[in-house]
Amino acid sequence: MEQATDLSSVFDIDTLETIEESPVSYVTKAKYRGADAADSVQWIAIKTASTLPEFSRKPHDIIKELKILLKLTHVNIVRVLGHMFEHATHSIHFWMPFTPCSLYDLLSSPTFAPYLVPGVLTANFPTSRAQSFTVLAKALIYQILAAVAYLHDQHIAHRDIKPRNLLLTSDGVVKLIDFGIAWSDDEVEQLWAEPPDDMCFDVATGPYRAPELLFGPTTYDPFATDLWSAGVTIAEFFTPLKLWRRYADSDFDDEPEDDSSATGFIVPEGIDPNDPDAEWFRVSLFNADRGEIGLAWSIFKIRGTPSDENWPTFKDLPMADKVTFQTAPAIDLQTVLPNVPPEHTSASSESSPSASVLELVDRMLAYPPEKRLRASQAMRHPFLTEGPLLVPRDYSVETPVAGVSTLEGASLGDLLRAYLNT
Repeated sequence: MEQATDLSSVFDIDTLETIEESPVSYVTKAKYRGADAADSVQWIAIKTASTLPEFSRKPHDIIKELKILLKLTHVNIVRVLGHMFEHATHSIHFWMPFTPCSLYDLLSSPTFAPYLVPGVLTANFPTSRAQSFTVLAKALIYQILAAVAYLHDQHIAHRDIKPRNLLLTSDGVVKLIDFGIAWSDDEVEQLWAEPPDDMCFDVATGPYRAPELLFGPTTYDPFATDLWSAGVTIAEFFTPLKLWRRYADSDFDDEPEDDSSATGFIVPEGIDPNDPDAEWFRVSLFNADRGEIGLAWSIFKIRGTPSDENWPTFKDLPMADKVTFQTAPAIDLQTVLPNVPPEHTSASSESSPSASVLELVDRMLAYPPEKRLRASQAMRHPFLTEGPLLVPRDYSVETPVAGVSTLEGASLGDLLRAYLNT
């Protein structure tokens, strides 16, 4: 582990560039000082945050984040290459390999779908469009679950699983990042104490927040909230892609949906996919644009309003009785996941409906936290184990089936680049 007392002694200061900022931290990228300082790693991402409580915000904690990362060793979790404490600013810097692509970028590509939208270039796939999509989706979903399973085995909950926090290397390796609000049951040094009976519920991001977090609990299962977030992330592989025009005056979220969503794409009237100002984005399964109450109703409209039958302990949440929601039944997930290939829907095979990805998502998005499918169990779900599981070359995680490193001569990295370079 590399340690230093001054960033300028490690990095070429002229290459420093801020690539992300938040109220409590920022990330820069830079190159190591000296041409031969890093043979395999050219660009480095450096995260910086204050160790002073007055410049942080509960539960963001870079002291705990660094200590957690230093104890983790897993191919699907980002690796810390070095770190230092800057006394003058009471800040911690730690650095990792810079990976420019995230799952969010892949999900935003209109080529990453089992169907073809008119006017969008197609990628050069080694097999059929639907099969290539499914193979890549399964490969990445498996690695996401592997990272979560390992974390939970280490008694660590990430509490902010989402596509932007899942990086993708050029070889197709998933890297889970940003442990700034992670929770651990270990007695580690930290800015904010979070005992099991006084936990922060303002964790996770927008549509990936578990529903129990929306009703003020100070005691909850943080591992179960990860399972919900992972389930929503997995569902997002199969939600529609929507076209919108940058710099438009109107709020595109208020535009009426059209029937094109049934084929995996939503193209509002008057927007041309070839318009240089047009941009695709992946629709989240749930909608957090209207605050916590709006997010809760967005969840309830799909999963059903909580009741004694589907969530017996809902009424025990501190703020469960503050708002009364209209009664809504749960709907078929297939209606909101139009990019599930036909052969992987629950209705596609009467003999093996459990192999459906819809069944996997359904079990991860159970209301009672204790009913959610654990990541280690999800890794063995038939959707992932039936058929070829494409893994990165030299992938070191044990798989429940024999992973293959190529499909029709193409590696996982080749397949990923085919989508991202289109």
